[in-house]
Amino acid sequence: MEEHTLIVGLAQALADPLRLSILQHLMEGPATVSELMSLTEATQSKVSNHLALLRERKLVRATRDRRQIVYTLHDASVGQLIESLSLVAGVVPARQGKSPQMIAARTCYDHLAGRYGVALFDALLYQQAITAPSEQRGNVELGLRGEEVFGKLGLDLGAVRSLRRRFAFACPDWTERRPHLGGALGGALWRQLVERGWIVKQQGTRATIVTEEGKQQLQKHFGIQVSEKH
Repeated sequence: MEEHTLIVGLAQALADPLRLSILQHLMEGPATVSELMSLTEATQSKVSNHLALLRERKLVRATRDRRQIVYTLHDASVGQLIESLSLVAGVVPARQGKSPQMIAARTCYDHLAGRYGVALFDALLYQQAITAPSEQRGNVELGLRGEEVFGKLGLDLGAVRSLRRRFAFACPDWTERRPHLGGALGGALWRQLVERGWIVKQQGTRATIVTEEGKQQLQKHFGIQVSEKH
């Protein structure tokens, strides 16, 4: 019964349009109360009260940055939850639906999504670096050539497995309607792409830039060519 109570409490927290809007904005990056007021056009008292409830339900966390309190999603699973709700509802936020850059490449909390994310997932399957999931959001395991493929990219798979989170899964992509790579492995791969300069994060948005070097290297290593036109 306690588990049911927790789930009901979580569902109630997500049932308010303003709280859901706050979470969607936080998926694009950290924000202060004043920034969330501007984004949602809500009063300070409303935003603060909703953030207090979201903190209580462990959907957001707050950290102090000098004189300001900065809010972020509590962890990667919250971002995945919001993505999944949008996917089930068949809704793509207007800003994302109209942005070719967001459609081409963006973060799904801490892993690569969009056309590049889906293309990379397909390439990893083709190269037998990962196994195909048995169901939507199903687990993904290393394939026959997983150690080789990820090793060439410099990933420490032992360290990835030691993380206290799901190793890898097929994360449904809400613009492409096909999976990209989620979980600890997806997060580690994303960080490696950023460190190599293949992908550049943009401040204040989930949209990312695939650099010219990145396009060349993704084609070289994985045979990926992605149209960035809407």
